[in-house]
Amino acid sequence: MELLNQEEIHSIVKPLGSPKVLNWSIENYSDKLIGYLGDHLRLKIEIEFEGFKSELKLFVKCMPRFNEWKANYLKELTFFKKEYIMLSSLFKQFDSKQGTGKWCPKLLFVREDLFVFEDVAQLGYKMPCHLDTLCYDEVMAAVEAVARFHAQSFIYEERKSKEQNRSYRIWEDYSEYLKEPPQGQVWRDVGRNAVIDYLKVYSAHKPNFFKCLEIVIPMLFDGAIALMTPSSVYRNVVVHRDLWSNNIFFKNQDGNFHALIVDFQTVLYASPMLDLSSMLFFNTTRSFRTEYISEILDHYYNTVSHELKSEGIDIEGILQKANLEKAYEESIIFGITQAAIIVPIIAMQVEKREELFANPEKCEQINVVSRSAEFIEIGKEDSKYHARVIELFDEMVERYVFPQIVK
Repeated sequence: MELLNQEEIHSIVKPLGSPKVLNWSIENYSDKLIGYLGDHLRLKIEIEFEGFKSELKLFVKCMPRFNEWKANYLKELTFFKKEYIMLSSLFKQFDSKQGTGKWCPKLLFVREDLFVFEDVAQLGYKMPCHLDTLCYDEVMAAVEAVARFHAQSFIYEERKSKEQNRSYRIWEDYSEYLKEPPQGQVWRDVGRNAVIDYLKVYSAHKPNFFKCLEIVIPMLFDGAIALMTPSSVYRNVVVHRDLWSNNIFFKNQDGNFHALIVDFQTVLYASPMLDLSSMLFFNTTRSFRTEYISEILDHYYNTVSHELKSEGIDIEGILQKANLEKAYEESIIFGITQAAIIVPIIAMQVEKREELFANPEKCEQINVVSRSAEFIEIGKEDSKYHARVIELFDEMVERYVFPQIVK
């Protein structure tokens, strides 16, 4: 059975002036594993328009075709359903803009099990190396993209509120798709247990805190879950919550960096600072965060303010700069615990990631049984991996476990 049919191919090229389709084909986008929650393919379409022939190269994301366990797992988690609703409904009301105002790739076709986007690699964008943290310019470009994305939630809500002559919130219509599925708890528990086990083997602070560790770390993860719901204190937005290096593309044009964000399968409706804290803990070092957090918060606020101002909206009624640092600090529990689950996966060599996640049997074990032994073994073999993981884990200990010991 073909992944796309002739009618769907014609609907993809129709906005170009309904050119004649000469041929089309689908191939793997890369021979490397570039994502965990779907297959990634390249769609090539040969077209003819007004006597000129050309080839379109597009990006396709679809449900796993050859890994039955992963496909069923994603259906259970409703992640594809989430993204489908966002792309086919809510985000159609958002303005992705063009040029430097753009924050995500252009969607060309959407189906419940398959999405077709422009291939941003053809536009000069590149995915950063997952083995390295982001540089200053990349972080600031990513902050801009996230701020523009968040601003669209505010703009949409303000517009709907005006239309309906009452206070409107996205949660009213999309709550079913903007909450964490209960089935995701097992994956989080497996990640949490791996943190505890890794610290017991490698932490510079062992063994004095082991008993406290097994109490405080689960409390932290429970606290993070509480933050993954609409805030009663801060104005909420649709948050991406998975902004690690594979989900951010960068274009460097003469030293000017621009970022696009992709993959909206794990979106939530919550405080916008969840995205900022998790993105920073995913992609930067502890010293970087300490040195630049004030500058990052200013840049985020100024970008949101600019986006709202262009729509005639005053940011002060939505997001107060005086509260931003407090909101960020409160979100760190989410950022650091989310990173503690994801960074040990991010920091792996490509070959090791494929070994663990491309094999259906191993993939099931890593996701829903245990990944502790694998992470501990990689930490023993790969010093760069270990340095990145233990810096994050020990920061968690120093921030949250030690204060409990002192009490």
